[in-house]
Amino acid sequence: MLVGFTTYSPEAEQLNLWSGGRYIPEVKFEHQFDSLNSFSAFASANIYGSVQYVNGTPVWDGTVLPYRGWVRYAHGNSDIRIGLQKIDFGSSTLLRPMQWFNQIDPRDPLGLTNGVYSALARYYFKNNANIWFWALYGNEEQRGYDALQSVKDIPELGGRVQLPTPKGEIAFSYHHRKAVLDTRWNADNPMYIETPENRVGIDGKWDLLLGVWFEGTYTKTNKNVGILTNQTLLDIGMDYTLPIGSGLNVVGEHLFTWYGEEFNHAEYKGNTTAFSMNYPLSFFDNISVMVYRDWTNDGTGFFTTYNHDFDVWTGYFMLYYNPTTSITSPIATNDLNQFTPGFGLRLMAVLNH
Repeated sequence: MLVGFTTYSPEAEQLNLWSGGRYIPEVKFEHQFDSLNSFSAFASANIYGSVQYVNGTPVWDGTVLPYRGWVRYAHGNSDIRIGLQKIDFGSSTLLRPMQWFNQIDPRDPLGLTNGVYSALARYYFKNNANIWFWALYGNEEQRGYDALQSVKDIPELGGRVQLPTPKGEIAFSYHHRKAVLDTRWNADNPMYIETPENRVGIDGKWDLLLGVWFEGTYTKTNKNVGILTNQTLLDIGMDYTLPIGSGLNVVGEHLFTWYGEEFNHAEYKGNTTAFSMNYPLSFFDNISVMVYRDWTNDGTGFFTTYNHDFDVWTGYFMLYYNPTTSITSPIATNDLNQFTPGFGLRLMAVLNH
């Protein structure tokens, strides 16, 4: 995948023009031993370069990093995958408390996210139930809605059980890691606390007259790290495709956030609402709109994307506004996207070959 982009941000006083490109080449090997056993390997790189104009002066940047790199062995209804990979699960679409191991930005049409160094084993039962086990090592960056970083050289362990229900499914997840609160950069309140952290999650999704789902997590640190000692997130959502033209798909979600030193006393309460609409104008053209509101921090944003498929590449026109008043973004972000605060205009071309 080859991506070229230009972002213009008129409200950014020092940085209002940003251009660059990203190339993600990939190689895959597969071998089928017999009808039950197979082996595969996958590797890809993130090759990136950009130029930013700071007060009219060009500032160049570039990097070459691994993007994915894993091997997989499958036997019947089970498989194990080891290496740098994407681990993604949960029922929500826009505001996702269970983004435990990725940073997929719902505004990004490419769905780019950094991976984690891990081993993942899965088994699928005949009734569509499945069970996952994972172990992570060598990861320290915050992911999704992580409030704390991970201690890099201590393994993280967890698992997930997903069960079928009438017209849907429900799942239970658990993860244990050693987290770290590091505020040594803050001269007024320097701290460094390593603490075991346990996280549980439950999510479900059902296809009724509307598609409805929920996703909730509770995170507890063994040591007191202030209001981050107890973290509770709950997202509820629904979607429906209106019979308008080719079909207008509407998704709505609301995320509740509670942080506090005590489980039964939230010192911070957050509320975020997000809506998205997607409409295929034709077989080659599509338009989507996402609007979100952070009620607690008084921040509202929107993101509009129009894309057209040409013969061998796709062009994107994006217009957005990201709030500048929110303490933290209510949407999971990552360093693979070039979304600036305030108003922005972005042109992007994507070639898959």
